[in-house]
Amino acid sequence: MAIQAAGIEIKSSTIGLILQEKNLCVPLSQRSYRWEADHVHDLYKDINAALLANLDEYFLGSVVVIKSQGKTYVYDGQQRLATSMILISAIRDYFLVAGDEETARLIEDEALYSKHRRTHEETPHLKLNAEDHQFFHNRILLRPDSAERKTAKVQRDSHKRIEKAGKLAKEFVRTTITAGLQVTQASDHLHRWLDFIKDALRVIWVQVSDERTAFTIFETMNDRDLKLSSADLLKNHLYAIADDRRDEVIQKWQSMTAVLETIEGEEENVVEYVRCFWVTGHGHTRTKVLYDKIKEKTTNKSKALMIASELEEASQDYAAILLSSHEKLANRGQNVRTKIEVLRSLGVTQLRPLLLAAFRKFSHKEFDKLLDACVSWSVRTLLTGIPSGTIEDYYARNAFEITTSKIKKASDVRSDLVKIVPDDARFKMAVTTANVANHHLARYYLRALQRCADGEAEPQYIPNPGAEITLEHVLPARPGENWKHLTPEEQKSNLNRLGNQVLLSATINSKLGNATFHTKKPALTSSEFSLTREAGAFKSWGVAEIAARQEQLANLALKTWPLK
Repeated sequence: MAIQAAGIEIKSSTIGLILQEKNLCVPLSQRSYRWEADHVHDLYKDINAALLANLDEYFLGSVVVIKSQGKTYVYDGQQRLATSMILISAIRDYFLVAGDEETARLIEDEALYSKHRRTHEETPHLKLNAEDHQFFHNRILLRPDSAERKTAKVQRDSHKRIEKAGKLAKEFVRTTITAGLQVTQASDHLHRWLDFIKDALRVIWVQVSDERTAFTIFETMNDRDLKLSSADLLKNHLYAIADDRRDEVIQKWQSMTAVLETIEGEEENVVEYVRCFWVTGHGHTRTKVLYDKIKEKTTNKSKALMIASELEEASQDYAAILLSSHEKLANRGQNVRTKIEVLRSLGVTQLRPLLLAAFRKFSHKEFDKLLDACVSWSVRTLLTGIPSGTIEDYYARNAFEITTSKIKKASDVRSDLVKIVPDDARFKMAVTTANVANHHLARYYLRALQRCADGEAEPQYIPNPGAEITLEHVLPARPGENWKHLTPEEQKSNLNRLGNQVLLSATINSKLGNATFHTKKPALTSSEFSLTREAGAFKSWGVAEIAARQEQLANLALKTWPLK
């Protein structure tokens, strides 16, 4: 029975019946395949539990669609539909391996794809968005022996997730659905699964008449605990109000996300970019209210196009403050590139709005000066343990004032940040007692300190990652019998003290393990690094020696990361 009201039709359906439709497609505006391994496994596990319990049906939520010009556009539910299709495809593959070609073909006809009677062209029953469609078709829908499936190339994070889901589905069929069964029993059980998907894997089918309604419903729904991010909500809002300018907004949004995909580790972090952009023009904004704040300002198609255009344009600048190889840094010099690499490696995201605003508004010279200050500020706040929220407030305020031209020089930012960035006395005290469990950061700190000890100019700027240089804990993580002179509490509290960590070449470090200090001593005293040799010069190694060495490092830290 269907319920109809105000352009909305609601009825009960099943995943299997929906997949029998020949023209399901995901609109261009919708996000790519997002389910991680846990989401995929949870769905398959839940279906299995329902089958074992002999339930008549299992409810999977809702599917929101619009029917237009012979096609059914899926606005919510694509993750569940695609993941169910992946499982059906894996079941099809099982029958192929078992030599049951006829059953495999019938499964394809029913739920995967249909062939045109005249051209034999394959039409998938569900077509994902432009970014995922071809890979999904080749890797999931096509048969295992097809050339296209064997050569399907993973080019996006969403492709990785589809690839992983395909492997999980195959493994689930093998280890859960058919485990321990003879061929005939396995076949019967697989048919039971297919019947359950078609007849009992139930959803609420919500068919609406226009995109605005679809987007509104989409905003309120939660796709198997994969909540819509602020970026998803914003995108849907912009598309909904763009009206006859929607294609332009879509193009600009996709252009923006394409830029973010060039930054390793940032493809899925559209929210952070959008928030960073918004902060530069509107002041400090928390992620949880970001969508609401932007929605208040974008109330018609002109404003939707304007913000989409601004986001597209600023994305290149955002990439430049994160990617030292970006073309916008071509005329900025190697020093600027190195500083950007160091800031990225420190992982301090709170200053991104500040850097974005300065990159867009400051002269090259002033931006370079700001980078200098940011490296020292970042290390000082990290080692002192300043709450990130406090720092973020200051960075955001200065970013906004740079954008509005109230601040035009790095020195003006420095004058404000002096209120929060630790001075020399506080910084030295913090370094004297610092525990650094993050190996990446500890190695950077020690490399910079070593460069300072060597008399290098600007020692805080490490010219390369130095993967050949490793970190050694003199007091090891598993001390054992060799370190009985220290109590368990002393061992635990001193392991990650900066004074207990030294630099060594990788080949030497791999041989030391949990040895005693006296066994390690020759390797330490013969090291190419003077700070490591100084550690090896101690007669013994314990709490007092670690504290003494850390005191020496603290004095060097003041010179390595100066305030001016």
